[in-house]
Amino acid sequence: MTIHRLISPSGKIEFGLYDEPVMNLNYMDYDLKTPLGLAIPTFLKKLKFNQFHFIGVAGEELMAGVAVVDLKYAANAFFYVLDRKQGLLTEEKKTTLSHNQISIAPFPESPVSRFKTQDLSILLTGDTVIVRGKKIRMELTLDTAHTTPLRICTRSGYRGWTYTQKTSPAGVSGFIEWCGKKIALSSPGYMGIVDWTGGFMRRETFWNWASGAMVLSDGKTLGFNFSCGTNETGFNENVFWVDGHQTRTGPVHFRFMENDFRGVWTIQSSDGKVDLVFYPETHRTETINAVVFASKFTQIMGAFDGRLSTDQDATNGVFFKKCPGWAEDHYAKW
Repeated sequence: MTIHRLISPSGKIEFGLYDEPVMNLNYMDYDLKTPLGLAIPTFLKKLKFNQFHFIGVAGEELMAGVAVVDLKYAANAFFYVLDRKQGLLTEEKKTTLSHNQISIAPFPESPVSRFKTQDLSILLTGDTVIVRGKKIRMELTLDTAHTTPLRICTRSGYRGWTYTQKTSPAGVSGFIEWCGKKIALSSPGYMGIVDWTGGFMRRETFWNWASGAMVLSDGKTLGFNFSCGTNETGFNENVFWVDGHQTRTGPVHFRFMENDFRGVWTIQSSDGKVDLVFYPETHRTETINAVVFASKFTQIMGAFDGRLSTDQDATNGVFFKKCPGWAEDHYAKW
């Protein structure tokens, strides 16, 4: 059964995890109020809805990430490529105050996210990635037919909510042009992840996040998404996929050295299904302090070793090494 509109005719949401596709985040129909029960005017409701769309691609030699972020009062986009052999990170990023240069459609099952400036142009859809910057260019086709997304909507603060849709692993085919070279990217050597999120988020929030994807030695695909600090009011977004089969886990705890992102991370779940070690290779960071809003964002690229215990085989689990992926430490005041 398809959920055609997230918000009911009465302006309410049924929070939780969804097995069915959610076609439309009709957020303007939500009965948004202040904590004391006063209705939020329409123009403020538009300004309070935040959205972002991230796609990552990882393999033995390269990792790439591209994102479009719409905070309404400002828009941000970035695109980077990491040469894992040389430890060389090449990045392009842009922030703009113009709403004409960004759009993220509120349709998580058929996404269309655009960012366009003179120096950086990005188009992200459900099966296409096209990025053109001054130094790097990428074109990809995504194949998500062999996995089922995690779909979740949870309360954010007293009156708000956040919907997120995570898809992993995604097959990829395409290329990157970078440093005078045209490099082919295709599965199983390279695999992708997709993170699509929107909502009336907490005014002040933080999260830790980890995600990765690969093809195991036995030919099965692996993808995972773990987080703490957000989307945890009654439900959580912690999940992994083995050969397309989804296993949900309990709360996940991240241990790492604060302000030293070269140190090893450990990531473990309360139910024992997740036991990972993350080895950072490099990171990108942005710190903004603009009084009204602030952000301390660090996204780290590296590799995971560990064990994941599936519902089908809780005793033995899946063991793996050198799975390329990402970890994040993020504080935000929207």
